[in-house]
Amino acid sequence: MPHLGVDRISPLRAEGLSAEQSTMSGRLGRVLEFHLRLYQVLGFHGLPLPSDGSPARTRRQLMAWSLFLLVSLSSLIITCLTSSEEFLYRGDIFGCVNDALKYVFAELAVAAIYLETLSSQRHLANFWWLHAKLGGRRLGAASLRSEFQQYRRYLVSLYGMMCSELLLHLGLWQVQPLTNHMFLFWSSYEPLVCLTYMRNIQFVLHLELLREQLTALERELGLLAEYSRFASETGRSFPGFESFLRRRLLHKQRLYSDVYDMLQCFLGAFNFSILAVLLTINIRIAVDCYFMYYSIYNNVVNLDYYLILPALLEIPAFIYASQSCMVVVPRIAHQLHNIVTDSGCCSCPDLSLQIQNFSLQLLHQPIRIDCLGLTTLDCSLLTRIACSVGTYMIYTIQFIPKFSNQYM
Repeated sequence: MPHLGVDRISPLRAEGLSAEQSTMSGRLGRVLEFHLRLYQVLGFHGLPLPSDGSPARTRRQLMAWSLFLLVSLSSLIITCLTSSEEFLYRGDIFGCVNDALKYVFAELAVAAIYLETLSSQRHLANFWWLHAKLGGRRLGAASLRSEFQQYRRYLVSLYGMMCSELLLHLGLWQVQPLTNHMFLFWSSYEPLVCLTYMRNIQFVLHLELLREQLTALERELGLLAEYSRFASETGRSFPGFESFLRRRLLHKQRLYSDVYDMLQCFLGAFNFSILAVLLTINIRIAVDCYFMYYSIYNNVVNLDYYLILPALLEIPAFIYASQSCMVVVPRIAHQLHNIVTDSGCCSCPDLSLQIQNFSLQLLHQPIRIDCLGLTTLDCSLLTRIACSVGTYMIYTIQFIPKFSNQYM
C-alpha cells in the first residue's frame, strides 16, 4: 500500500534559516509591498522586502530603527507619567488614575510590539517564506484593481479606522474647548493610540493572507468533490482516476500543512503583542466608559470620551478576521467528505483511507487562533469583553455618589 501520510518538515529546519538570514522571498504585489513598507516605517516589520538592494544592511537598519522607537516612546510615556505638567488630569484622583492607566497600558503595548519585532524575525521570515511558496502557484502579475479586491477587507479596516479617527478629532476640537491638559494629553497619547491601532491592523493583514490560502484550498477540494460526483453519477472517468484523486488529495494535505505552519509562524511572531494590544484597547474603552459616566454625573464639560468610538471597532475588526479563518476549516472538512468513494469507477480502500487521513490531519492540526493559549479569538470574546465592561460600569455607578471632594 502506498504511503498515505504527509511528511511535515518545519520550514525552519528545511531552509536552515538563521537569525541573520531571516529575510523575505517571493514577489509581492504593489498593494502588499506598499503597506509592508509602511509597517517598516513604523518599526513593526523588521524584514527587508524582496525589492531591497542589500537585505543584511536593511535588516540591521530596521532593527536599529525599531529599538530607537522603543526607547523614544518609552521615554515619552515615562515623562508624561512623572512630569509636573498637566499630562494627567489634575481635577481629581479618579481622572488622574484613568489617564495614568492609559499611559501604563500603552507602554505595555509599545514594549510588547517592538520587543517582539526585534526577537521574532525568524518566525516572521518563515511566515513570508511559506506565503511565497504557496503564492507561487499563481502565474502572472495581478492588476492593481484585482489587488485592491483581494485585500479589500484589510484596506477597509485600515483606512476606515484612519478616517474615522481623523474626522472625530476634527469635529471634537471644533466644539470642545482645548485646555492645556487636553492639548498635552492628546498630543502625547494619540500617537500611541495610532501605533496600537496600526499593529492591530497588521494582525488583520496576516490573517487575511491565511484566510486567502484556506479559501483557495476549500475551492480546490470542492472541485475534486464535483469531479468524483460527476464520475459516480455518469460512470465516465479515465484510467487511473482513483490514483489521480489520491494524488490530488495528498497534494491538498501538504498545502494544508503549509497553511498550518503559516498559522504557527504568525502566532510565534505576534503572540505577546496580540495580548498586549487587545488588552490596551480594552482598558482604554473601559476607563473611558467609566470616566464618561463620571463626567456626566459631575457635570464636567468634557467630550473627548467620544474618541473611543474608533476603538470600539478595532477589536471586532481583528476578531472578524480571526473568526473568518477558523470557520473555513469545517467547510474544508465538508468538501473533503463530499468526495465520492463508493462508485464503480473510483471505489478503492486507499482513497477512503486518504480521506480519513486528511480528516485526522484537520483534527490534529486545527486552525485555532488564540492569545498565548489563554482564550480563543472568536466572537465569544466580544461578549465577554462587553459583559466585563458592563459589570464594572455598574460598580462605578454604585460608587460614584461617594466620589465627592472630601474623598479625593
